[in-house]
Amino acid sequence: MTFSYFITATNERNPDARISAAHYGCIEKAIRATPDLLKAELHTPARITTYHDDGHSPLLALRLEFANIEALESQVAEGGYLWRFAQSDDWLATGASLVTHQAMLTRTFLPLTSTIAEPALCSYLVHYPGAAENFNEWLSYYVTHHPQIMLDYPNVRQVNVFTRVDWCESMPWMRVNYMQRNMLTFPSSELLAQALTSPIRVRMREDNGRFPPFSGGACHYPMLTTVIAPHNGKYFETP
Repeated sequence: MTFSYFITATNERNPDARISAAHYGCIEKAIRATPDLLKAELHTPARITTYHDDGHSPLLALRLEFANIEALESQVAEGGYLWRFAQSDDWLATGASLVTHQAMLTRTFLPLTSTIAEPALCSYLVHYPGAAENFNEWLSYYVTHHPQIMLDYPNVRQVNVFTRVDWCESMPWMRVNYMQRNMLTFPSSELLAQALTSPIRVRMREDNGRFPPFSGGACHYPMLTTVIAPHNGKYFETP
């Protein structure tokens, strides 16, 4: 298993705001140079509405994947690469009024194997912000039942479940402790929308009714996805 670091930026003053192509390119370049990065994903709002309709999508969401928690923590500690990125002009120019972040364990049920011919990947980002009455019971049921149904969605390319860990950081953002996140990735926003109206949705809802008790519901956001491969070049020099 690997570890994922989530950054979610929201523009509460203007939920319809979007990042320019030029600025997006700067952020992508900066993230690509993150030390010890296995891969990353840049997510921006997709122009589709799903049956969940949980309101405006985030302005920008990032998932950075690392081989171990030590590699992740070294980048978010004071002086670390992501700590410096968070205070850079490239990041501050996003105009985000709220930024949350969280480190989580990555549970991969279907790995994304190729993106070269699929430049318009679209992911369904889901998080459970509340709490289960018995988290062990919740997680034991969830990881042995729900992702297995997700794998049957037509055209699904990636299925991940992310669960909580304890972690150390010095970032200037709001730390959250969501009990779980999920991500399903499809070749396009159209195919994501089609999958969510397929018969698999009925099986998902039926299984949802069997979840152990929990509070807080779930939030779902369709996001266009760019997969970032790391390189060894520097972007922020170490002082």
